Amino acid sequence: MNAHKYLLDTNIFLRAIVKDDRQKAEICEGLLKRLAGKKEMFFTSSLVLAEIAWTLLRAYKYKKDDIAKVIRSVLSIPSLRIEDAYTPVVAADLYLSNNVKFADCLLASHPEILNGEAAVISYDRDFDVLGAKRIEPSAII
Repeated sequence: MNAHKYLLDTNIFLRAIVKDDRQKAEICEGLLKRLAGKKEMFFTSSLVLAEIAWTLLRAYKYKKDDIAKVIRSVLSIPSLRIEDAYTPVVAADLYLSNNVKFADCLLASHPEILNGEAAVISYDRDFDVLGAKRIEPSAII
């Protein structure tokens, strides 16, 4: 993988938080703990934060104060930046021509994802369908 920049998708955070798959939870926790020591650039987006909050509220019945703590915890990761550089027209075109969530299309429309300078760290294979470089977390740690 030639990408030196990595977008962390929602499922990486959720696996570490809800621990509904022990093996994936351990891998994702390890990745998140090691972010500070990595030389690569790691980023996520406000959209990912919104998906974390929505999923914890709706699917896992978390309380709002606990969700706020989770979001603050994500935001406190020293080497993780928030980038919201989407190309909405590209996202709409991706959405129209693929059977995937619009949120994934928005993430895939990030200019550095589009031109191959960044890869998505995710278990979600929809990024493969969208033509984004995708890496599973175990390949990064």
